[in-house]
Amino acid sequence: MAYFLAGAEQGFPLDADDVVDSLIRQGVLLPVDWSGEERTGQIAQFVAGRVAAFGKGRAVVAAVESAATQAAEADLERGEHVPAVLRAVDEALASAGLALGALRSGDDTYRVGVMRRTAASSSAWGLDRPSSESLYIIDCPCGGTNVWQLPETEAKPAEGECDSCGRDLFDPAGTPIVPMVVEPVR
Repeated sequence: MAYFLAGAEQGFPLDADDVVDSLIRQGVLLPVDWSGEERTGQIAQFVAGRVAAFGKGRAVVAAVESAATQAAEADLERGEHVPAVLRAVDEALASAGLALGALRSGDDTYRVGVMRRTAASSSAWGLDRPSSESLYIIDCPCGGTNVWQLPETEAKPAEGECDSCGRDLFDPAGTPIVPMVVEPVR
């Protein structure tokens, strides 16, 4: 978590029981719902403040704002805007030696922060680090899509009913009744 703190913020008072919430309250991390920003420019505005905390100038902020605006204007499906804005902002930060990092909690909220761009910070928190979770997807014959998001350390699903029609999606031996697609969480 220290990667997200600028030099002047080291020694910050953090709640030991919930460091992430402390960092959100202090404005070091920003929670963003998968479906989109609460207000247009929310991510760019947050990043601009964090860029200043890291002692970088207005040119970096302008590059971030431009990249975020262009990414947000793209014709994308619901749920694709936030990742597009995050990647564009991350690329805009590269020339300043900064990066965006994301905490993954297994839910549908991105918790993002600005950090110094190093090999260690990128492998720990970077947007492109490998996920330790997988999506298991079964399309029921009724047309309903059923998804499980599980840590790679957990066994793949072997029981469950369709969320749409209630049909058992696995036989008694735990084999899916139709093919199950497995994808890494991105």
